[in-house]
This record gives sequence, structure tokens and C-alpha cells, in this order.
Amino acid sequence: MTIFQIIATLFGLFMLYVVTIHGKKKTLSIMEVSFWSSLWLLFIVFAVFPHFLLGIAGVLKFSRVFDLLIVIALMILSLVLFLSYFRQKETARQVEQLVREMALYEKREQCKLQSRKKK
Repeated sequence: MTIFQIIATLFGLFMLYVVTIHGKKKTLSIMEVSFWSSLWLLFIVFAVFPHFLLGIAGVLKFSRVFDLLIVIALMILSLVLFLSYFRQKETARQVEQLVREMALYEKREQCKLQSRKKK
């Protein structure tokens, strides 16, 4: 086992630990914990047995495993960026709606107070 394989395995185990902690704190749903745990276990398997990737790279017509890993990494990063962008847009819309509702509620309360003072 090379030093890279040892470091990658330790990193994968650490990330499994982080996922487990967040699962116990209920910051991740069971579905998310299952997804991330599976992903990190797969990462560990590929780190310990890198020859599995040679077959996949050959089937997909990549000349090197590194090329396959770069393409997969870029696809994952693009997906994460895409999902993050739309989640941020939805959150901004929700905050805007909440601020509008709070402003209307505050204005109604002010009008009620003013009408009571006039009486």
C-alpha cells in the first residue's frame, strides 16, 4: 500500500466519521447519510483497490485513470455548484417574502395603534 493509498483511506474514514456525526445530530437525513456513506465507502474501495478503475477507464475509452477521475470530479463539482446556486436563489426568495410579510404586519400594527390613539 502506497502513502497515497494510506492518506486517501484515512481521509475517507474521517469523512465517514463526519457523516456519522451529522447523522446522529440529525443535520443530515437518513437518505443523505446513506448517500454520503456509500460515496465515502466507494472512495475508500477505489483508494485501496485502484485497479478497479482501470477497467472502468478502459470501458469508457479514457487513456489514463487520472483523466477519468478529473472528468468525474468536474461533473460532481458542476452538479454541486448548480444545486447550490438554485438553493441560494430559493433561500433569497423566501427571505424576501418573509421581509415583505413582516413589513406588512408591522405597518398594520402601527395603523391599529394610531387608530386607538385617535379614539
